[in-house]
Amino acid sequence: MSSEPVRLLVFSTVFPNTAQPHHGIFVRERMRGLPGLAEAVEVRVVAPAPWFPFVSGLRPGFRPEVPREEVQDGVRVLHPRFLSIPGLAKSLDGVLLFLGSLPALIRLRKEFRFDAIDAHFVYPEGFAAVLLGKVFRVPVLVTLRGMLPLLAPFRLRRPQLRFALRKAARIVAVSRSLKEDAVRLGIDPDRVRVIENGIDPELFRPLDRKEARRSLGLPEDGPLLVSVGTLSPRKGFHLVMEAMTRLRPDLRFAIVGGDGAEGAMESELRALATRLGVEDRVIFAGPRGRAELASWYSAADLFVLASGHEGCPNVVLEALACGTPIVATPVGNVAELVTPDVGIVAERKVSDLATAIDQALSRDWDRAAIRARIEPRTWTAVGREVMEEVRAALGPHPLAPSPISHPGPRRERGNAVGADRLDLGKAAGRGSPSPGVGWAGDGRGGQGVRS
Repeated sequence: MSSEPVRLLVFSTVFPNTAQPHHGIFVRERMRGLPGLAEAVEVRVVAPAPWFPFVSGLRPGFRPEVPREEVQDGVRVLHPRFLSIPGLAKSLDGVLLFLGSLPALIRLRKEFRFDAIDAHFVYPEGFAAVLLGKVFRVPVLVTLRGMLPLLAPFRLRRPQLRFALRKAARIVAVSRSLKEDAVRLGIDPDRVRVIENGIDPELFRPLDRKEARRSLGLPEDGPLLVSVGTLSPRKGFHLVMEAMTRLRPDLRFAIVGGDGAEGAMESELRALATRLGVEDRVIFAGPRGRAELASWYSAADLFVLASGHEGCPNVVLEALACGTPIVATPVGNVAELVTPDVGIVAERKVSDLATAIDQALSRDWDRAAIRARIEPRTWTAVGREVMEEVRAALGPHPLAPSPISHPGPRRERGNAVGADRLDLGKAAGRGSPSPGVGWAGDGRGGQGVRS
């Protein structure tokens, strides 16, 4: 490898933007953790935004208007639109994402000849990225972030997932269970590396509990549960409220998060709280910035994750970094993160959650030890491991340059461009799936926040 910096293209539909500042923060944080960012690694981001006519009028807030281009911390971020048809036609997202992103990458390639594509999520991003990698003849790194087990059962989708994973140069899984899911699809385990998410230890740190509660306007006395996430059924806030009816009457529950594409349940949750008689003890805090989340974690006696599905939940990592004990369901890598010295893993049943919460509230937890358990897992540490995989994907023998990636000598305007033209059929390869191949419903409820 030369001494020139690696030029990396980060590709994900889940990335923060001015309209959705909390959207996929973990993707941006991993990018920021790359070693030598700007010196050893040059990065551009392509974060396509799903689009369909009239959908914003039919479902306000479902797909907010995203700017076409931004600069975040000196990194250029492009948001090309791609057609994404709600409902059954979501099965076409992979092909449509490829087609919608291609023109933006062609333009970007003229000033930023990326060496590799770093794609987050296997579908639709990983599928589209592999096709883009074929067009530009660059290797693709695909990160599995929790969707694979939901997508794999669909009969027409499994071959497409296998295609993306087999054609990827390297695969990163944010949990051991996701690696096992990939291996079950026939992927060589040596090509999959488990790299969990990380934390910002300066931002997420233990704060005095009473001071944290005062800063948030919360009562200083009485036990407090906190959960963080989009108000969707998957997050299980309704289960925690039901569990409250079996626990001490002074227990409060704060839900930090708002409606989003993945779910918009606030009215239903408020109605449920009223039916259960706990409406005066459930706090709907709404979405909050990352800087304030440390106060919510520190104010809590327990952080509760009652989710039905996750990859590597950053909220658990952040709560641990604040020294807060955990009660969580066994999803993603929770079983590895939540050991008996930092929390309790409980099945996703009201009775089991109530028992675990009651047991955890009765224990005297060592918050300093909880913090120490996760403190080394910084985004910088994650970035070093990811960069090892990027370099492994590049390998000692770079792929042959494509006509787009390395154009010939500049010609006068009006002359034939010849090799600069793109034959999409040839670039995509004869073995590529036909755009006519469809998938069943995508199982993830739109372009919401994922882990």
